[in-house]
Amino acid sequence: MARSGTKKRTVLKAMRIENGIYDERDLTELAGAVDAVCAELGIERTDVVARERVAGRMMRSWAAGRRTPLGLVQAGLDGTP
Repeated sequence: MARSGTKKRTVLKAMRIENGIYDERDLTELAGAVDAVCAELGIERTDVVARERVAGRMMRSWAAGRRTPLGLVQAGLDGTP
């Protein structure tokens, strides 16, 4: 359990460092949306590459101003086979 929490913090830290446009509340909302989309797509917590791909699409949506839960979910699902 602590292991997945560590990975989640690592992804969140990377999101903050790379973009510098998210505050703690933003990161919490994005992380929840990433978790929900990944669960829907069957992406395991250990599949860091796939989770980062989903998170990247959601972060771009957020940065573009599309921050509603539906908009984030749609962005996370975009590009899935």
